[in-house]
Amino acid sequence: MTKLALTTMAAVAILAVFPALPSAAQERPCTSNQCGEHQSAPEPYCGDQLGVLKRVLPAEVLGVNDGYRVWVTEFCPSSSLMRSDGNAAYLRTAIAKNAVLKQVLQQHGFHADDVFAVKMMGEDTINLYVHNFGR
Repeated sequence: MTKLALTTMAAVAILAVFPALPSAAQERPCTSNQCGEHQSAPEPYCGDQLGVLKRVLPAEVLGVNDGYRVWVTEFCPSSSLMRSDGNAAYLRTAIAKNAVLKQVLQQHGFHADDVFAVKMMGEDTINLYVHNFGR
């Protein structure tokens, strides 16, 4: 057999063994008039934007003093969140007891009950992610 015949036979054998791959045209998302009764993918949950939150201990929150840089970041203002979703559910009492954090929150128009998540960043910085839960 010639090289061309061998190559052709090998190509046919490979194509026979592997099923056809889906084309890119089949992978396109449907538009509203093409979907019919198909549901579109749900929108991502706003609270997932923070990613995995490290555990912060109440003692760390209580230890925040005037030497700390305190950041207050409003989080998901146009979405609804559940108070229990962030990592602040067990920290709100400690936040309310800390005069420094309480004062900074008040300056930004928030309260300890509005804190959704807490990130300790280094030894002298804390970020309080707040959300208006509709108190």
